[in-house]
Amino acid sequence: MDPSDKSVQKTHRARHSGPKAEKKKSKNKHEQDLTARQRNPKAFAIQSVNKAAKSFRRTADIKAKKQHIPKVDRTPVEPPPIVVAIVGPPKVGKSTLLKCLIKNFTKQKITNIQGPVTVVAGKNRRITFIECNNDINCMIDVGKIADLALLMVDAKQGFEMEIFEFFNICQATGFPRCMGVLNHLDMYKDGKTVRKRKKHLKNRFEVELYKGARLFYLSMLVNGEYLPNEVHNLCRFISVMKIVPLTWRASHPYIFADRMEDITNPEDIRQNPKCDRTVSLYGYVRGTHMKTKSMVHIAGCGDYIIKNMTFLPDPCPTPTMEKRRSLNVKERVIYAPMSGVGGIVYDKDAVYIDMGTKSAPEQEKPSGMVAALMESLKPVDEKVRESQISIFKGGPAISGEEFDRKRQSESSDDEEEEEDEGDKDSGMEAESSEDEDSETEEVEGPVKKKRKTIKGSDDEQSDSDDGNNAMDVDDDDEDEDSDGTSDEDGDNDEESMLKWKKDMFQKAAMKHSARVNYTKMVYGDEVANETDEEEEEEDDQLGGLFKVLKKASRDGSRLDKHAINKKDCNHLEGDKEVDIDQLGEEIRDTFVTGKWDASEDAKARLDEDDALYGDFEDLETGEKHVAADVEESDISDDDSSEKEADDPEKDADQGDEEPIEREKTKAEMSAQERRAAKKKKIKELFDKEYDSKGDDQFYESWKAEMDEQAKLNKSEFEELPEEQRVQYEGFRPGMYVRVEFEQMPCELVENFDATYPVVLGGMTNIEEKLGFVNVRVKKHRWYKKILKSRNPLIISLGWRRFQTIPYYYKLEDNMRQRMLKYTPEHMHCNAVFWGPITPQGTGFLAVESVAEKTPNFRIAATGVVLELDQSVEVEKKLKLVGHPKKVFKKSAFIENMFTSALEVAKFQGARIQTVSGLRGQVKKALSSPAGAFRATFEDKIRLSDTVFLKAWVKVEVPRFIMPVTSLLLSQESKQAWLGMRTVGQLRHERGLPVPQKGDSLYRPIVRPQRENKPLVIPKALKMSLPFKDMPKELQEPKQPKRVAVVLEPHEAKVANFMKRVKAIYKDKRQKEHHMMRRRVQEHQKKVASMEAVKQEKLKEAKKRLHKILGDMKKKKDSSGSHR
Repeated sequence: MDPSDKSVQKTHRARHSGPKAEKKKSKNKHEQDLTARQRNPKAFAIQSVNKAAKSFRRTADIKAKKQHIPKVDRTPVEPPPIVVAIVGPPKVGKSTLLKCLIKNFTKQKITNIQGPVTVVAGKNRRITFIECNNDINCMIDVGKIADLALLMVDAKQGFEMEIFEFFNICQATGFPRCMGVLNHLDMYKDGKTVRKRKKHLKNRFEVELYKGARLFYLSMLVNGEYLPNEVHNLCRFISVMKIVPLTWRASHPYIFADRMEDITNPEDIRQNPKCDRTVSLYGYVRGTHMKTKSMVHIAGCGDYIIKNMTFLPDPCPTPTMEKRRSLNVKERVIYAPMSGVGGIVYDKDAVYIDMGTKSAPEQEKPSGMVAALMESLKPVDEKVRESQISIFKGGPAISGEEFDRKRQSESSDDEEEEEDEGDKDSGMEAESSEDEDSETEEVEGPVKKKRKTIKGSDDEQSDSDDGNNAMDVDDDDEDEDSDGTSDEDGDNDEESMLKWKKDMFQKAAMKHSARVNYTKMVYGDEVANETDEEEEEEDDQLGGLFKVLKKASRDGSRLDKHAINKKDCNHLEGDKEVDIDQLGEEIRDTFVTGKWDASEDAKARLDEDDALYGDFEDLETGEKHVAADVEESDISDDDSSEKEADDPEKDADQGDEEPIEREKTKAEMSAQERRAAKKKKIKELFDKEYDSKGDDQFYESWKAEMDEQAKLNKSEFEELPEEQRVQYEGFRPGMYVRVEFEQMPCELVENFDATYPVVLGGMTNIEEKLGFVNVRVKKHRWYKKILKSRNPLIISLGWRRFQTIPYYYKLEDNMRQRMLKYTPEHMHCNAVFWGPITPQGTGFLAVESVAEKTPNFRIAATGVVLELDQSVEVEKKLKLVGHPKKVFKKSAFIENMFTSALEVAKFQGARIQTVSGLRGQVKKALSSPAGAFRATFEDKIRLSDTVFLKAWVKVEVPRFIMPVTSLLLSQESKQAWLGMRTVGQLRHERGLPVPQKGDSLYRPIVRPQRENKPLVIPKALKMSLPFKDMPKELQEPKQPKRVAVVLEPHEAKVANFMKRVKAIYKDKRQKEHHMMRRRVQEHQKKVASMEAVKQEKLKEAKKRLHKILGDMKKKKDSSGSHR
């Protein structure tokens, strides 16, 4: 082989299976070195008890976090549309996002959006979009009804105050699902800056909501719209998001109105434009079932009672409701009546079709009966009266008025009642056919089919009476009619189209002629009804097209309630033998004396009760009752013993075989055995209910119970018709209803604004009442002011928004409700106000004003309802101050504390105290001056003391409530609702000073210097004191007096000389020091100049060095590139 072909040769591949490979493996036995943990892993499963316990706790925690308290699923079969609210500050892009979302779902572009817009998002889901403006009232109402909130955030501005306010509104009213939408990212040109900004805002969003909160990004605008791909992703998340029902909404019915109509009599409005209106509101029922004639609260308007409530066809049905498999692009429905979008508007007694102003092309214009109806100038009843019909060709024509007169004359004859009814039916058929004929004179195409259908139905009905011959004739006529209409010209077409009227008079006469019912005369009504039903079977056709199916029995024959009369009971069949005794027993068993079932027999039921409860004693009569089973068991025991004695041979035969043990029946047991079995059964039931046979048994059984209850709720009224079902359970969630109200204020209609939501909140009976509401409240940490008692506050509680006057208080250890003048800074406190009684645990929020436009945070406080007590006792401290008038040993006369003897009598026995701490008691009033009284103390007080009395007085909470009627205001003042104002606001507006009491002013405290008198101890006491306590009267030591020295003349000269020398030396030293400082400064200047020169030279040297190094690097790089 050529050595150049070595690369082509295949390499040797060793065998990995087969006999040869196994032989090699058996020679080279390789045992893998396994550790003890690998050989026996179970032995090393738990090395540390603490570690294993920690792992077990973690597993249990993860498992417990997935479990929630099971609740009854009250989700309706056809749920209402979910409400998606778009919230954000002004000029952030809310309207643009709403248009893009609607365009993505419906493939339609809407320019002017007013109010809610409902679209079909999928096979089982509909979505109602609403844009929330910057009004705090609108934000509160939207937060109560929104299932999903899209929070629009400007990436350039960050999170603004409206977003944080909406967070706190949702926390108080029940938190819906929230998603952030970040836009205006195209303001950043650098990609790194965009990523950093996204990360920063996402972290802040997760801090406010929860870890992992969803934040979407809209990068840029193209032609005034966001990118379709980004909008599509957002819509996908909205479509599949699971909505969890909140507690308040699941227990209260409410309607989010999408249309409002004023149905007041126009004449009343003309006479008085400010009269009360009758208004109908439309929308889907949400929450739970809503009853008619119940009271609802219209947010921003007030409480009203529903006058009338009816359900309408769903204007925006899903494909599932219409029994379609999927949602086609052409069938995507949008319903926005406030925006003029949707096409069809349903009313109680009419359906309005919006044809639009756009002219349709020729091929899309309506044709046939619809066009005839549109072009007709007269109503249908007028056309019926004026129309004429000829019964047969060439015969006289009869008008509708003549026919009515004939029918009235015929109805006076009582003997021909059935014949009259037949005439009426035939007349109505003639009217309808003539009406259709008159309507279709202008339009020919689609009506030809209609005529054939009507003719076919008439032929079928006549066939039921006339036989097969008439049917054959009709078929021939029909064939001739079809041939004539297809072959002949225009004139012949008219003749052929009128052929169906041929022989109509004879057919009608044969069908409705008076016939004597001999069957009824001979056999009675039942057999006659049987024959009538047989005739109706042939007539059970809907419009001549569909046949009504009858319920059939198991053997295939139809059920007939008169089938018992078909068989002659007087004659017996010869092939069957009848047992007379057995037949007698069967007849006897059908009566009351017969044998009853165990569940229906009263005696059997009583015996079961005796067996269950055993013996008992009547405590009134003292009579003892023995269970019937005991007596029966005794009797059965005796009978069984007798039987055993009578059959010894049978016992002997059974003795040869092995004894078969069987359980005793209840009759064979003794009373003690029955009681033991009963106790055992009860214990098994107890163990089955309370013993945990698994970790999840209780939870799973609980869930199964809730699921079973949900199925029962849905199936209870499922088979009833809608009208009857509504009367029993009310209007269930998901139904589209029309709600009518009377005596509504005219401002609601005149100042109606579609951008503000109209919410009809249902209330329970207790929520319609007013009372004192106790709540726990906390001032918001971002609100700058503190809240003061008796200052009016606007509270959003339940469906309502109202203004009230709260009192804040603190619950002390002795359960006293002590009033607080101001709310604590960082703590909770309690409050009480007059308002609607609301269930315990309901959250609320408070704002001081909805009118002021401020950049600051507007939510003043949040809290929760504590109890439903309608009475309250809030107390505040009252300190009464008095002064002693006259002091005795342990008593004194006090004045200036009370104003009359009656007040003294009220406080008689009360505890008083001095500033120094001496306690006392009020005794009795003095005759003069008024209000003075005698008091006793535990020691003698001084005349300069101040006496005060600590008391608690009950505070009366004002019964004031005013609903916030923002919907009744005009467009300019909707955000400027003003209720009660504070005293401070009134003083500020009117420029009034704050009144000040002289006693409340601070005065400068002047304390005179006190002179301490020496302590004087009596001599007798001093003599009895021990030595250590005896005052020591020590005399101060006498200090030596300084002696004046007189110098000699010589000494004075020397001292004077030395003084002058010291002065000269001191002056010389000062001069030398100043000269030294001057030299040092000059030297420092010289050194600094030298250092500057040195640094300059060093800098130049470094520049030269770096220049040289740079040139060397350039040369090196250039040489490397040439290589």
